Amino acid sequence: MGVVKCNYSKFAHGRQVFYDGSNGETILPMYPIVKEDDFLGEAYNTTFWGTTETNLNTAIGLVDDAVNGVLQLTLDSDDNAEVAALHFSDNLCLSMAQGLIFETRLTFHVLPTTGTETVQAVFGLASAHNTTLDSIATNAWFRVESAANTALLWETDNGDSDDNDNDASTVLVADTYHVYRIDCTDTSAVKFYVDDTLVGTSDMSTTLSAAEAKVQPYFNLSKAVSANNTGTGTMYIDYVKVFQNRS
Repeated sequence: MGVVKCNYSKFAHGRQVFYDGSNGETILPMYPIVKEDDFLGEAYNTTFWGTTETNLNTAIGLVDDAVNGVLQLTLDSDDNAEVAALHFSDNLCLSMAQGLIFETRLTFHVLPTTGTETVQAVFGLASAHNTTLDSIATNAWFRVESAANTALLWETDNGDSDDNDNDASTVLVADTYHVYRIDCTDTSAVKFYVDDTLVGTSDMSTTLSAAEAKVQPYFNLSKAVSANNTGTGTMYIDYVKVFQNRS
């Protein structure tokens, strides 16, 4: 007989959070500040979501008739530089210094593929958008590069020092969803989870100023221009949740 996982709750830094026992999805976070989007309806909410779209044939938008509501970021095989990025229009209204937790459920409908240069994807927390990902000042995110094929990485940057290219010991399969969580309740031990399994921990506390701690939810699928760069990729985002203390 199989083991049935029940829903559960736990306390962290005085806050109670309820989880789905099957995959670790946050059901109810008992935090003063909570923002979530399940991408349901005729269009996604552009009141607080902003985008950066460069040379896309398919605009960032909802997948038609997708159960539970799904937003897609898609790169095509044209030989040009392309960026599909979803964020808060660089309104850095969240703070890692206030117990911030980021969570998303997503998959790659088309895994990033390699042209003459890599197609890369990141998703998690970041400061202001930059087309060059390594030039984004602060980040804590998961990363996929087609050069590494289906390998999932996790990375952090506190504005002063990088902790890059860490293996999350997770092999990605197209159209297979995972729940990804980045827990910044302790910036000296920022934790990365996949389906409620801890896959990495990073110390971001050294010299992390209040300004550097300000971030936004960030999703980016992009490729550089090069001869015959026909790489492709499609990210499907089921939901996004962020929650933190008020101070």
